[in-house]
Amino acid sequence: MNLHLTTVSADMREIAQGVFTACDANYYLAGGTALALQIGHRKSVDFDYFIANDIDTKQLQQQLTAIFPTKKIDITFEQKNTLWCLIEGVKVSFITRLDALVRPVATEGMFRLASVRDIAVMKLSAICSREEYKDYFDLACMTQHADARSWVTDWERIYANVDPTSWLVALAAIDSMIRIPLDIFPPYNQIDVKTVLRKTITDITRLF
Repeated sequence: MNLHLTTVSADMREIAQGVFTACDANYYLAGGTALALQIGHRKSVDFDYFIANDIDTKQLQQQLTAIFPTKKIDITFEQKNTLWCLIEGVKVSFITRLDALVRPVATEGMFRLASVRDIAVMKLSAICSREEYKDYFDLACMTQHADARSWVTDWERIYANVDPTSWLVALAAIDSMIRIPLDIFPPYNQIDVKTVLRKTITDITRLF
């Protein structure tokens, strides 16, 4: 896999190297940044790290201070098994996620990456509880790499007891969503997100 490193800043790469080297090796990167590194669709500005274990947030804070002794670290949110922080202004989150993965985590350079298929499942789960344009843009871009009808199979593998129509309804919200500026790389800047996702909804609905 050739990573699209231009999608993240030099400061972000430095932070990723520190987390990769010194934090628990079971942390993996998902979310928009993990997707951007794999398909190169847009710039990303934050890191979402997940782990299938409990997180001792106080110990993690101490680790981060030791890893980045010269960097300003601000804790922005903390609860059981969740820590959000800013490291020199870069948003970094550490979250426990016990759900299974469709594909194994892949290690490339300084990153342990969730697969594009797993990121799709996580994005579909996310849009059921929030409406953020970047999630819809990311999903539209993912349709350029795989048949979106596979989302149903992957969803049912991870969330067998949750009806996929929950995210089909959420996908339809793209019709009323306001587009926000994103730093998009070609050829993804040519994607009509609404058109792509409307077609995706139609294609998937035919499966039921």
